[in-house]
Amino acid sequence: MQHSSGDIEAILESCSEDVKWSADNIGAGEFPWAGVRHGHAVARQFFAEVAENIQIDVYEQLDFLASDNQVAVVNRQEMTLKKNGQKVIFPEAINLWTIGAAGKVTRLPSAMDPTELLAAWRR
Repeated sequence: MQHSSGDIEAILESCSEDVKWSADNIGAGEFPWAGVRHGHAVARQFFAEVAENIQIDVYEQLDFLASDNQVAVVNRQEMTLKKNGQKVIFPEAINLWTIGAAGKVTRLPSAMDPTELLAAWRR
């Protein structure tokens, strides 16, 4: 998986060294990329595991909701699972970017309904 500009390193440069990257509410224990990770190296590992298992077909940012230190991004995602060719669509998935005092991302959890992804993964 790549950021829309194709530059994972640029994403990581915007993150603090101890960034908390989490995708634990979308099937922890089921998917290799699910779980909570701390720091650049494991965030990089997240992208590698996603790329190994998923082809991202569509990743659209639909809306942005911001406060002083957080930005919620509503995304539309379409993907194909590499292990079985199953297509999965998330009409709305949320990323919540928390920005620390140094202006770097300190926390990035994701939230989405994993029902369709779990069914496709188990086929």
